[in-house]
This record gives sequence, structure tokens and C-alpha cells, in this order.
Amino acid sequence: MSVTHTSPNTTMTSLRRRSPPWYRKWLGGPLRQAMVWLPLAALVLWTMGPFLISLSVSFKQPAQVFADPGIIPAEPTLDAYARVIDRPGFQKALWNSIVIAFGSLILTLIVGVPAAYAFARFRFRGRHLLLLFSLLPMLAPKVGLMFPLFLLAVELGAFDSRLFLIFVFTGMLLPLAVWLLVGFFQAIPRELEEAAAVDGATQFATIRTVILPLAIPALITVAVLAFREAWNEFELVLALTQTADSRTLPYELFLMQDATGIADYPIQNAFALLTIVPLVLVYLRIERYVAEGLLSGAVK
Repeated sequence: MSVTHTSPNTTMTSLRRRSPPWYRKWLGGPLRQAMVWLPLAALVLWTMGPFLISLSVSFKQPAQVFADPGIIPAEPTLDAYARVIDRPGFQKALWNSIVIAFGSLILTLIVGVPAAYAFARFRFRGRHLLLLFSLLPMLAPKVGLMFPLFLLAVELGAFDSRLFLIFVFTGMLLPLAVWLLVGFFQAIPRELEEAAAVDGATQFATIRTVILPLAIPALITVAVLAFREAWNEFELVLALTQTADSRTLPYELFLMQDATGIADYPIQNAFALLTIVPLVLVYLRIERYVAEGLLSGAVK
């Protein structure tokens, strides 16, 4: 029986080979966490910083904006919000924004769903070229479209019309809506439609009972995008409206800067927060569906 003796040098050498270097432990631990959390913290600070400052200013009196530069007001007040709500222009602009945003949302879905389904399921000559050309309205800058749309509105007698704004906003967002829905419809197996056809369902019944229920995340995504674009649009509203009958909230906020004579920062910030907070609250409720719709639409 032979006994093998291991020298101390051999043992130390094997331990050095097994144990990772110190810098690998450091790279795999604190540095990796810092590389993940520091960019996230910077993004949150960059995003929430202006919002928190605006929220702070909205709870101050005009004389306290610069006299009390802290984030937490010394004497918070809701006076700015009360003055915003009591403004006749705000109430009218709020109603116009709701009508135009929901009108654009509904019209985008009514036109976009059949168009996207046709591109996804039917094979016809020039299909890919036509789908590519549908993106042209999104490539043109809004400044370049303002004057042609103004002339078109004047010729049609639709200047200063909420209905014309709905058609314009729908045309601006429809290409993106069609592209998102095409990708989602192509991801739905054809076997489901074939099974519905075997059961005697018509093409319209198949779309209504099979395709649309499965496409709810994509439909919600398109609806949110259409509503947001119409709600926040300013340049086209500036070019295509003249009276308070059709002005939306962004235009009314722009007019408030001149109407007050001096910079009333609390009321302006309160107006802006009342404009964006409803969108933020709704988005937080349906964020999961929006993310799912965007990811599904990107896969073709």
C-alpha cells in the first residue's frame, strides 16, 4: 500500500486555481448592481424631477415661488387649482380635448383594424409596398403639414372644426396603428380562423369572436396612443382652430401665458398637471397591456 504525500506548495497552487481572483468577485457583486441601479436611479430622477418641481410650484402662491425655493411648500394651498377649474376656457378646452381624443381613438380603431387584418391575412400584389407607403404621413414633419391642412380646411369649410381635427389626428396615427396591428394579427395562428370557418362562421363573425378578443392588448395599445396624441397635440390645433369652440387643453395653456399679463407660475403648473395627471393614472392601470401590445406588434 502506497501513500501519496501532497506538498504544501501543490496545495496552495490548487487553491489559487480554484478561488476566483478578487476583482472577479467585485465585478460580479457590487459593480454589477451599481451598473444596474445607477442608470435606473438617474432615469427616475430625470423623469420625476420636473414633475415634482411643477407639483411643488402649483401648491404655492405666486409671491412664494422664488421666495420659498424648497420642494415642500411652507404654506401649501389649492388656490391655483381652484382658479384653473373656475376658468371658462379650461372647462371648454377640457370638453373639446375629451371629444377629439375619444373621436380619434374610435375612428383609428374602426379604420385600422380592417386595414391591418387585410394586410396580415390577404395576399395581393403590392401589399408590402403599400404597407411601406402607409408610413409616409409619419415621416413628414408637422410643420410641413400645417399649411396644406390649413388650405384644405378652408376649402372644405371645416376650419375651426372638431370633426376635422378628429380626421387629421386619425390620419397622423393610423400608419403606426396599422403596423402594430399587422404584427399582432400575423402572430395569431390561422388554425383558429379555419376552425371557426369549419363551424360555419363568416369572415366578419370570425374577426369579431376570434381575432378581436385575442387582440385586446394590441387594441388597447393603439387606443392609448391615439388618445395621447390627440390629447397632447398643439401645433395642428394652433393652425386649424381660431375660437374657443375647438381649442384643446394645450392651446388653452399656451393662451394663458399671454392672458395673465405676468408669469403666474402656480396656475400654469396647476393647469399642466390637471392636463397630464388623467393620462398618467389611466396609463398606470393598463401599462401591462400596452407593453404586451407593443412587444407583440414588433414580432412579425
